[in-house]
Amino acid sequence: MNKKILSALLVCVSLFAPMTTCAAAEATPPILSVSGSGRVQSAPDQAAITLGVVTRAETAGEAQQENTAKATAIRSALTALGIEERDIKTEDYSFRPEYSRERNERNTIVGYTASNTIRVRVRDVALVGDVVDAVLANGANTIHSLDFSIRDTDALRKKALESAVKDARSKADTIASALGKSIVGVHHVTENTGMFQPRQSNMMMKSMDASAESTPIDAGTLSLTADVHIEFILSR
Repeated sequence: MNKKILSALLVCVSLFAPMTTCAAAEATPPILSVSGSGRVQSAPDQAAITLGVVTRAETAGEAQQENTAKATAIRSALTALGIEERDIKTEDYSFRPEYSRERNERNTIVGYTASNTIRVRVRDVALVGDVVDAVLANGANTIHSLDFSIRDTDALRKKALESAVKDARSKADTIASALGKSIVGVHHVTENTGMFQPRQSNMMMKSMDASAESTPIDAGTLSLTADVHIEFILSR
């Protein structure tokens, strides 16, 4: 190739390269990164109660029969309150011998223990107190847990996200205005929405005498938080 032509090409490349770099830099819009949070609260509309029936007797048959009788009575009391069969299920059942604690009789069986763990789903939180009273009155001697939750959380999750986006946009508008600019678009969005965690209530056993009042149960409220991170495009 002619040296003069080659030199001319090199000059053109050196002249146009900075222009291309500048054009690329000018094509990149200014970005403003902002985070927003949204929170919603709602009353629970269902509950789950896990209860235990523990029976002890000198013979295996007696322990098993007593446990079965109490578990059956509990199921009958629950259905009488309107709890459906599908919402009553056995979560665990165990049967074991009890051994003497005397040093010379450690291998001697002195009785048997049967344990039945039942989980009850209560679809009407107004019935929770009545359910607790009924199971205790019919043989339950342990309440393992009481959890409140919400059946349909989709609409609430959307509200939390909308609130988070509005929070982010409000912050972005304030910052952009202070910079003498305006929001002209959105470059990127990420979100992180939490889950409604069931609210657990610790319960203490109470005596089931004729004068005992109904167990008061307060469902309270549950909350959900949504977080978003948005990259807004600013005007030049």
